[in-house]
Amino acid sequence: MLNERPVQHRMPAGERQRQLLEVALHAFSRRGFKGTTTKEIAAAAGVAEAVIFQHFPSKDALYSAVLELHLETSDEHKWIEEVTALMDLSEDEAVFRSFILRILNSYRRDPLIQRVILFAALEGHEQGLARMQKQFAPILERFMDYIARRQREGGLANCNPGAIMIGLGGVAHQYGLITQIFLGAPTPGVSDEAIAGIFTQMLLRGVRRTGTAENACGNNPEPVPQSNRKATK
Repeated sequence: MLNERPVQHRMPAGERQRQLLEVALHAFSRRGFKGTTTKEIAAAAGVAEAVIFQHFPSKDALYSAVLELHLETSDEHKWIEEVTALMDLSEDEAVFRSFILRILNSYRRDPLIQRVILFAALEGHEQGLARMQKQFAPILERFMDYIARRQREGGLANCNPGAIMIGLGGVAHQYGLITQIFLGAPTPGVSDEAIAGIFTQMLLRGVRRTGTAENACGNNPEPVPQSNRKATK
């Protein structure tokens, strides 16, 4: 009796393309664009290198497709509509909290693409940086326009709008790095929603205790011992 070979099932084109994108994402997140070869990606996917070029004309095209797949999210337009509605109501705290939480959710949802973005910045990869600029610049411009309007209306202090945006995004990205990239670092141990609220109040109100008002963390502060009161003034 002849030994029969197992039937080789060819993966459908769409499924194969998706597999290659996911394998490439993992590779680019570990070694960046420059440190990753298509040969390595093919080996990890269990295919010949030529298969990659059947789906993507070049390594640059593969990298671009990875960014397109993971930077675009299905709920982005919905989020923009929601935050725009909050802007129309001049809900400063809700607007800032929504922005911070959006960044935190991006790290929670897809930490690998955040690593790819970091590599793009470190490598000075023009294609990756241009793709991110294309997506995020309009959002940042919308927030800066909102901040400038609220400053004219007297709702926000007359600080540089760009500096305010750096402050908003900076705390969110740093927290995302600590919790999702630099694993093992000490964290506050609260939900992303709670930490977004804390960061928002810190930006709007600061952390200095004033009288008996609630502190920036949204909690009623414990009484300060008499010996320490001068230090809090």
